[in-house]
Amino acid sequence: MNFLPAVTRIIDAHVDGAPTRLIVSGGPELRGSTMESRLADFQARHDHWRRALTGAPRSAPGTLGALLTDPERPGSLAGVLFFDADGIVSRSPSGTVAVVASLAHLGKLRPGPLQLDTPTGAIGAQFELDGTVRLDDEATTGRAHIMFDGTMVTEADDPYCWGGAAPATPATPAADGLSGT
Repeated sequence: MNFLPAVTRIIDAHVDGAPTRLIVSGGPELRGSTMESRLADFQARHDHWRRALTGAPRSAPGTLGALLTDPERPGSLAGVLFFDADGIVSRSPSGTVAVVASLAHLGKLRPGPLQLDTPTGAIGAQFELDGTVRLDDEATTGRAHIMFDGTMVTEADDPYCWGGAAPATPATPAADGLSGT
């Protein structure tokens, strides 16, 4: 059975209203030394994480998920995989801004240049003292606002945490509120 660990630390941030949910700790252990192999492992063995963290009822419509990994390249701060309720997202400028702001919130970086590894390559950025994030390869400059920093606790048999409907019986209404009969 698929299940999340008892406690997963997440940070929810938004950039201009676009929500990003970052898995800080307690996430799946990915196999592989490259971001491409980690992405393949995430898709093959851990898609339930994507559904649980970006699907209803645990997140708002349009929530982008981001999973921190160890960096692939020397000099990179971290690796990151982006996903949403529909699948994998190759790159997200607003999501990158939210990840950088979340790493600053955690005390993992200081103002200055940084690099994040993704399956499509490295993303260079500049983190400013005022909280502004500037992406090197895009005309994106923004600030993220931290909305939540805490833990999400799930139970292995909670169908809602996996983005699926609860089984319906005549005595138990279906998860969507419709009758089981």
